[in-house]
Amino acid sequence: MPERKKILRPVLTLAFFVAVMIVAVPALPGAFAHGGHQPPAADFSGKKVSLFVNLEPLVVTDMSQPVYINARLFDENTNANFQHVNYRIFFKKDGREIPIVTEGGQFGGQGFFYDPEGDLQIKIVPRDTESAVARGEAEPFLGGIRNRGGPVVVEGPIFTEPGLYNLFVEIWTVDTPRTQVAEPLQYDVWVTPGREEMISVAEGSQTYEVKIRNYYGAIDSSEYQPDTKTIEFSMPFDWTSDLPSRMGMLHTEVFIPKEMADFDKDSLRGKVNGIDVPVFVVPTSFSGDDTTVVHFTISKQNLINIAERVKSENLSPDAAVFSLSPPDPENEVHVAQTSPESENYKVSLTWPEQILPEQPVTFGIRIADKSDDQPISSATYELVILDKDGNEVSRAGGVTTAEGISSQDMTFTSQGAFTVKVEKIRGSSESVQSSLTVVPEFPVGIASVAAALGIGGIIVAARRKTM
Repeated sequence: MPERKKILRPVLTLAFFVAVMIVAVPALPGAFAHGGHQPPAADFSGKKVSLFVNLEPLVVTDMSQPVYINARLFDENTNANFQHVNYRIFFKKDGREIPIVTEGGQFGGQGFFYDPEGDLQIKIVPRDTESAVARGEAEPFLGGIRNRGGPVVVEGPIFTEPGLYNLFVEIWTVDTPRTQVAEPLQYDVWVTPGREEMISVAEGSQTYEVKIRNYYGAIDSSEYQPDTKTIEFSMPFDWTSDLPSRMGMLHTEVFIPKEMADFDKDSLRGKVNGIDVPVFVVPTSFSGDDTTVVHFTISKQNLINIAERVKSENLSPDAAVFSLSPPDPENEVHVAQTSPESENYKVSLTWPEQILPEQPVTFGIRIADKSDDQPISSATYELVILDKDGNEVSRAGGVTTAEGISSQDMTFTSQGAFTVKVEKIRGSSESVQSSLTVVPEFPVGIASVAAALGIGGIIVAARRKTM
């Protein structure tokens, strides 16, 4: 790697990221999300138990600003909350446990929280102290602190520094505070105070400011290479650890001014540690804004593959080095776009016009209010792929960013016709769908997208539910 110089301006804002890695017992597939997540439902006495967790706000202005953690335990079949829920919650940072001290009850001091309606809200106040302490009224059986009339306030060394935190959530009682479940439901959630930083890009007599929204740590160096028009930046990341295999996805966003026209394209060339990776590009023609937004969305399997190459080829194993450059004109990837609607939502979908088997494909999702086309932040959804016979091929959950945008990295193992559905939009029963075709590798000149033939909004239920 060439030597990189640090050209960072001071931190402007912080953003929060959530990625669920281990979900309710029995184990279910992991997933990835911004701002919040609803993992797949677990079976509990014949009911489909789901836990929705989110952090507010999506963006904070400094590390001392309070952050709210909201948790809701509900039956996915009826959308009704479970009552009298006792949660046990604690954190880990860099493998070190950060317990939350609570008082009262048989299990006082072990981080129990209680809500009779199943909704829990915790207000995290970052403090540079030895331990985290929760204050409030204790439920008598397990000593769970309850949020009567407002959130439970927790003060302590949580979100006081950049980097990944593990939030562990256990469900100990359901429907009665006095009877424990046979085996607590367990969730392991990654949460991190990320950063938005500005890097200066000098090209000729002009200097541009490029914003990086980074969820893993502070950017330690950056560089612009004018001969290849390459933007490069790096942050600490240990490729030799088990982190790549435990993370659901590595996601970083780059906001490039419209004036840098070489980057205002349908596609760009992205690399991590010198290895090509798919990126999702939102050009100004799509967003209507004055910046091109680029999402690095690197799936878990791709992360594992990159880690193996980084270790074997010694490609900066102690850092994640991102680079962006304009596409080769002869190999530029053009993007198909559709905008199906449900009763309350307009969902814009993008994907490469040509999709080949066994090659990563990045789907872009933008969720907006149908009435005024305003983007919706923290909108949960599930992206589902069905084959021509209606069989489910894959399913992945996500949450939109502050700009109403999200993306998913998927790989098709075979050619043929497929249906793309966006389901459970904002926890409702509304969904939309479009169609696409995966072509064999040889007929490059054949049009591969049938989206215009299959656009349709499906309203399974008119009820709108906002998490």
